Amino acid sequence: MKKYCLALLITFLALYAAENTTGFVDSDRIFNEYQATTAANIELNDFVKTYRDSAAILRQQIDNLKAELNDQKLMLSEEARLRKLDEIEAQTKIYKAFLEEYFGNGGKVEQKNDVLMAPLLKKINDAVSKIAQQEGFAVVFDLSENVFYASSELDLTDLVIDELNLEYGPQTLPTGEVKKQIAIFPFREDNTEADKADLGERCQDELYKIISVFSKFKFISKSDVKSEMNKRHIGLNFSDSQAYAIGVYFQCNYIIVGRVTKQASKIDYTISLKDVEKNQEIDKRVTMVPDEIKLAEFLNNDLRALIEKIQ
Repeated sequence: MKKYCLALLITFLALYAAENTTGFVDSDRIFNEYQATTAANIELNDFVKTYRDSAAILRQQIDNLKAELNDQKLMLSEEARLRKLDEIEAQTKIYKAFLEEYFGNGGKVEQKNDVLMAPLLKKINDAVSKIAQQEGFAVVFDLSENVFYASSELDLTDLVIDELNLEYGPQTLPTGEVKKQIAIFPFREDNTEADKADLGERCQDELYKIISVFSKFKFISKSDVKSEMNKRHIGLNFSDSQAYAIGVYFQCNYIIVGRVTKQASKIDYTISLKDVEKNQEIDKRVTMVPDEIKLAEFLNNDLRALIEKIQ
């Protein structure tokens, strides 16, 4: 689900002066740990899947026409060949129009996302405002929006999450049980096409969109992972040892890393779940995505399969 720019969460309140008047929230964590986002994500994913499958059928029709032309090119007259090319062109226009209508800027998927997000954003804004007033903060910034340092004493994130999740009842675990922590890293981009498409960070983004369904685990926020990588001057071509080191820094039990390549519309990736303490791989999934539009769906399924290994 698209996360709106948290200017919506940068809340300016006319309050009386307090000792600390500026606080912050981590919007990544709020979106990931607010339980209402789970249902919204499921509904959006079901909506997207319907039209993604339709797009795949249209794409397959084009591929079939091209294959027919290639198989028959020695037998076709020039007139028949041109008709076949016209048919391919017409089908391609239909496919592109479909993508634009449903997946383009302002398309039906984005409209659906807006409808689902509007009530959640209002609740989040209301919760931030309420907690800020209760705690005596006049300004609240979003940590994921270019805030380079902030004292943990100014962090309102946990209070906001608890406020939002009150409607779902107590959030406590059984006595003595502590949530195991997981950090998800951007995928390493193994060819130029993957790099140009920013697939490494896109894969990370897609995985973070669905983590709210795994309530037994605590996920290190994407902004914290990115910040620590920047501090260590680590780019996307980091090594496993560097990822393990960051996992140790955050006291993670597990890390998730991956590699990705792209050729035309086809994407190949490997996603791995690794045990930080044992410094070893628990399991991995090697996946070929036939069409880029299906990437989120495949990543969703693979992440669920990996998490099942440690539940």
